[in-house]
Amino acid sequence: MRKYRFRLPEFDTAGLWVLTLGIWFHIISRLIRPNPSMAILLAQIIGVSMALWGGYRIVNHWLRLAREAERRDEEKYRQDAEVSHHED
Repeated sequence: MRKYRFRLPEFDTAGLWVLTLGIWFHIISRLIRPNPSMAILLAQIIGVSMALWGGYRIVNHWLRLAREAERRDEEKYRQDAEVSHHED
């Protein structure tokens, strides 16, 4: 049984963009002269995947912030309700 397992690190959005751009430049530089149409198609595919992945991460962050704000509002409402209930 192996003692160590290989895991890829969790990239943040900026790190993913840098990694993908590096791979993109490496592949495109090899394809641009012999097959320019394939280079353009590959660039479009990588661009769309970068936009989707980055957008997905950003939307998840916004949703997490909205949920936290809703929880804070609910707790504040509960505390206000308890205070008004004890005053009666």
